Amino acid sequence: MALHPSKVADKILDYMNKNNTTYLAVPWADFYTLTERGAIREAFMNDLKEEMKEKSLLISYGQAIVGIMKDYSPPNITHNFRNDDGAC
Repeated sequence: MALHPSKVADKILDYMNKNNTTYLAVPWADFYTLTERGAIREAFMNDLKEEMKEKSLLISYGQAIVGIMKDYSPPNITHNFRNDDGAC
């Protein structure tokens, strides 16, 4: 039986927390297994995106993978996007 979007979001967050990861790149075949669905419609993808947003998770549906990441900025990640002249 196909899982409700809220159950999928819970399952993803639980997996990410247990594996101490901030992002996932899930091949579509694995995503179908994860969601327990034979077909994934646009309405489900939109509903899942909203459920994920409530849990501070971002989801992006690509051609080959579904990208998932936590929506927060950990203190140990910094980037220097400045050019050599000091401008961004």
